[in-house]
Amino acid sequence: MTMIVTFWVKGSVPDTLIRYTLGAGSVEAMLTAGIKISKVRAGDNPGESEEPYE
Repeated sequence: MTMIVTFWVKGSVPDTLIRYTLGAGSVEAMLTAGIKISKVRAGDNPGESEEPYE
């Protein structure tokens, strides 16, 4: 929303805002992947139960 308003007011694309937004998204993706990898290595799989369904 901020980028749209800035484009409307200034008449140009806010390159810095776009760069920081994409950068924050990539950092979040890397952190999420790191959490998932650590859970898999620790053997913490919430989708799997130890007792089979009957």
